[in-house]
Amino acid sequence: MSLKKNNFYQKYFSELALSLARINLFMTNENPSVGCVVTDLNNNILSSGVTSKNGRPHAENNALIKLNKKITKKIFVTLEPCNHYGKTPPCTKTILNFNVKQVYCNQIDKNPIVNGSGLKFLKARKIKIKQTSIDKNFYSNYNFSLKNELPYVTAKLAITKNFSTIVSGKKYFTNCKSLKFAHLLRYMNDSILIGQKTLSKDFPKLNCRIAGLKEHSPKIFFINRNLNFSNKHLSLYPRSTVVFHSSKDHKKISKYKKYFFLEKIETETGTFPPKEILKRIYKYKCRRLLIEGGSKTINFFAKDKYVNKFFFIQSEINSKKKNPHTISMVRSLCGNNFNQYNVKINLNNNKLFKI
Repeated sequence: MSLKKNNFYQKYFSELALSLARINLFMTNENPSVGCVVTDLNNNILSSGVTSKNGRPHAENNALIKLNKKITKKIFVTLEPCNHYGKTPPCTKTILNFNVKQVYCNQIDKNPIVNGSGLKFLKARKIKIKQTSIDKNFYSNYNFSLKNELPYVTAKLAITKNFSTIVSGKKYFTNCKSLKFAHLLRYMNDSILIGQKTLSKDFPKLNCRIAGLKEHSPKIFFINRNLNFSNKHLSLYPRSTVVFHSSKDHKKISKYKKYFFLEKIETETGTFPPKEILKRIYKYKCRRLLIEGGSKTINFFAKDKYVNKFFFIQSEINSKKKNPHTISMVRSLCGNNFNQYNVKINLNNNKLFKI
């Protein structure tokens, strides 16, 4: 077979594997979503697989397990196969057991427990390894989280036309399309964080209310320094909710630990270090955090450059009062050039900006 034809098949199957990886994107918990295509040596597709919802089994296992072991195979994967025992056996062993002779891999897995060891193991056992190059940014958020041991942070803010976050007498001042976009962000992130002010004033449910995606609602985190809750809060949020606090009130601690996981952060200044909060969220195996608090909570992380991506939705409604704090924060993130960051999505006159 000609080199040109081989290159065509390599590119085609690698792109197909990437398309498969997108199927369960945002549904695989702390594990990355991987796509795998299996062919015979004549480039006939035998099988395919993706990382299962919740992260296990892995794509290679799902693609190979249904095939005859006697057939000589090659596989195309979007991420390096794992080579360690965890909750499942290593994918490298499955690859060996199913008579795979060639592995085309798009990216090295930067997870320290993998990081080249999977391909090295296979190469040492006479399996041909070739690295491909299709969309190298696909795992950029995953790699950022692994490298820094922090979640990749997206912040979202809704503001009025004159840069206020409050309209008197209205809980929502954006329209239904903008609200759906906000719920889409909840689905795309495995965790969500709000501050005390948003918690006490808005009583947000913080789940994803898009049909079919509710089970993929993010894990909830609060910043609530003094453990100030109302009775409504106690029934509104799941037991798995995590609260960062610095309270020394043993009566409150004893009461609210029955309803939430309490994470105490010692502070002499009354302010939590933003990095400490992010490190603790990472320990809960959360890799993609959405900050949906008000402008003060977002700015708390943004000023120390912990916000990786910022969305704000600008309503066509005006508020009676401008919020200088919000104007200052948004301007600093945008560099005063809003038009550069305007995303042309039809939100029925509401405008979407992505920074």
